[in-house]
Amino acid sequence: MKKLTLLLLAAMLIATFAACGGTEGAASVTTTAASDTEVTEVTTEAEILPELPEADYEGADFTILTAGNWSIEWTEIDEFFAEDETGEPVNDAVYRRNRLVEDQFNVSIVEINKMGNSIGGTNKGMQFIITSVLAGDSAYDASHMGAYDVSTLAYQGYIRDLNEVPYIDLTKPWWDQKANEDLEMRGRMYYSTGDIATLDNDCTFCILFNKKLIEDYEFDNPYELVRDSGWTIDKMVEMATSISQDLNGDGIHDENDLYGFCIWQDSMMGIIHASEEKFCSINNDGDLVLTLNTEKSLNAFEKYIKLAYDRNVAYSIYHSKDAIETMFANDQVLLYTRYLCIIKKYRNMDTDFGLLPYPKYSETQDKYFSTIAPYGCSFICVPMVVKNEEMSGAVLESMAYESVDTVTAAYYDITLEGKMMRDEESSAMLDIILGNRVFDLGLFYQVGTYNERIMDLFRQNNKDFTSMYAKHEASALAKLDEINAAFEAVS
Repeated sequence: MKKLTLLLLAAMLIATFAACGGTEGAASVTTTAASDTEVTEVTTEAEILPELPEADYEGADFTILTAGNWSIEWTEIDEFFAEDETGEPVNDAVYRRNRLVEDQFNVSIVEINKMGNSIGGTNKGMQFIITSVLAGDSAYDASHMGAYDVSTLAYQGYIRDLNEVPYIDLTKPWWDQKANEDLEMRGRMYYSTGDIATLDNDCTFCILFNKKLIEDYEFDNPYELVRDSGWTIDKMVEMATSISQDLNGDGIHDENDLYGFCIWQDSMMGIIHASEEKFCSINNDGDLVLTLNTEKSLNAFEKYIKLAYDRNVAYSIYHSKDAIETMFANDQVLLYTRYLCIIKKYRNMDTDFGLLPYPKYSETQDKYFSTIAPYGCSFICVPMVVKNEEMSGAVLESMAYESVDTVTAAYYDITLEGKMMRDEESSAMLDIILGNRVFDLGLFYQVGTYNERIMDLFRQNNKDFTSMYAKHEASALAKLDEINAAFEAVS
């Protein structure tokens, strides 16, 4: 989201406006030329600015805890710390943003990096916050916490409603409005994301395709399919199932052969969201309810497993985890489901590749929808106990605002579009992917552990979605009762 720029008015327009007694901050003015029949209307849009205090925090440390499943080795980006400028765009953007905020409030931004501490769902990340709050030691002024952990911290009462933190305004464009829409519980927002971070972008589901194979096998142009709403689950299955070959003729489909599809297990979740469904949704009463077991979800699942379960067509991490990335680079895979962060690994790929959103359920669906991976993603939150709640709010809001023209610009325009995207169409696909993302609280809270269970179906080549759902429904409903009661108690 880019800052809205202030349009300059001509001197005559300013004079005319002033003469008419216009009020300061007006959004638009109209001037009349010599002829009464000619009217020229000029609209001005003032730059949206944060409402921040003129505060001096006297050199205080602003300590932000980063904790989640993915380590820096995976993301290649440290979002809150840069010791110096190195020439790497995102690092330098983080450095400049931090200096701007530090100078504004006379603080020193200090990151305590515990990324990788929540691996395997051990919840180690949230223990840092819990320990600090119970001790009352104000160890952290803010946190960028993994999705599983931050959602638990929210309903257990260890983090604040961001709407009540001074100076944070989640309605401003540097905060993700779709995240706010999906994550709000009874009018409260305990965690969110936006320009302040890029990990949520890295954790967004996407599909890569090999342009050489598209041309060699004379497939429809995938970009045109997306634009014409023809990129559907059925179309994807049709394309992928028509290309698989035993290249060396040994009668065995392995990493030496050609595949229409290369699949990561969590795409099983992504295909549900791509069909405009969720594991859990918020009803009109503000309660989180189970919405996974719908006819549409089941139909989407059944369409997808025709492709995903055919081990001669779809190569998965259960063939060989290490071979997948190499196979795509070697022109052995037509379509590859992964996260946006995978693009970085193909900087030097010889063959051109393109980027696609997950397919629609059908051509009548209005939009393409992309999943935020709960395992890897982290969100901004503020612990219940901090040194100075005004400092926490002011610094976070300033960091989010200053990130627009620094961190976001470097990540989106320079790093992704400038260095890694191979064509203009991929950039347009990136806009579609990031513009219609799904933040599913059912996954964040691991309700019924359905996120793992639906992946288990794939791991085991099991097609019985209905039995799987029924087996875990009672535990899912019990979890939802617990969550809803906790949020109702503070609403």
